[in-house]
Amino acid sequence: MKAFAAAAIIALVACLLLGIQHYQVIALEGQVTIEAKGKQDAIAANTESQATITTLRAEAQRNAAYTADLAKRISVSEKKAQKARKDFEDLKLKSKPVRDWAAQPLPDGLRGKATTNGGKDRNSKAGSP
Repeated sequence: MKAFAAAAIIALVACLLLGIQHYQVIALEGQVTIEAKGKQDAIAANTESQATITTLRAEAQRNAAYTADLAKRISVSEKKAQKARKDFEDLKLKSKPVRDWAAQPLPDGLRGKATTNGGKDRNSKAGSP
């Protein structure tokens, strides 16, 4: 009977150990599942980030091309303006009517600080200061 009782106790302890081991396996499977989902989420986020980076790089290239084109246009405009100034200076030296026109003083409204309403608030009455 003692042998039977000992065998039963050993069997119960073995079952208990197997139960604990089975519980640990289930817990590990749960952790693996969670980590696999985390890995998939990280891969999806990385893919989205790569797409965003690609889009931003393309936008930066377009902006660089636009900036270069704009710089060229500014340079051309500055050259045209410089030529126009030179032509005007030449005209002032060579043409008496242009020289007379250029020598006229500026009207009072163009001197000093420019105002849109002659210095008066649009809601004020004509007679009030």
